[in-house]
Amino acid sequence: PNFAYVISDVPASIQSVLNDPTCFKGNRIQQIKSELDALAQEIDKQVEAVRAQTIDKLKTLQHRMHGLDEFQTLPDVRMAELDAPYQELIEHIKQQSLIAVINDRLRYFEEQGYQKLLDKILALVAPKTSIETGDSDVPEPGNNSLTKETRPQSVLSRNINIAFDKAWLVNENDVDSYLEAMRKALLEEIRKGKRIQI
Repeated sequence: PNFAYVISDVPASIQSVLNDPTCFKGNRIQQIKSELDALAQEIDKQVEAVRAQTIDKLKTLQHRMHGLDEFQTLPDVRMAELDAPYQELIEHIKQQSLIAVINDRLRYFEEQGYQKLLDKILALVAPKTSIETGDSDVPEPGNNSLTKETRPQSVLSRNINIAFDKAWLVNENDVDSYLEAMRKALLEEIRKGKRIQI
């Protein structure tokens, strides 16, 4: 399964030799053995590189979470509770040998798990309900003015459509134009009352 992530014609070459009914003649098997060993080393290096990149990305997300003012106000026990999913996922990634699985776990965490942790932080720091706090601003029973508090909706920054008509940036003007288009798209989402997850 990792062959797709290694830029090499060795897997196809080995498969070609093994598909040949006369592959046992001469020293062809011994030759592909050395190719196979080299390929295994290349795959191991690629898996290790993907693991390292994934762990770095997870630590970056964790660092961003730690940088939230809301996170800083939490007691230590809650901070540890919010940090636990990162440690569990990092330990899982360290044991995983399939690049596709590593990439999938990171993608799922970025799109689902990370958002759940951020939502949990907001829930933990949100004011307690009026009944718990004895707040006098509670509408009287039967009062139809009761409104349900809605949390801001979140959107992944990479899921925001940026109106830009070029496939790549080649000069300073392109960068300026792209940044302006990005700024407009981000502000549009914020004006809709959304939080943008980066």
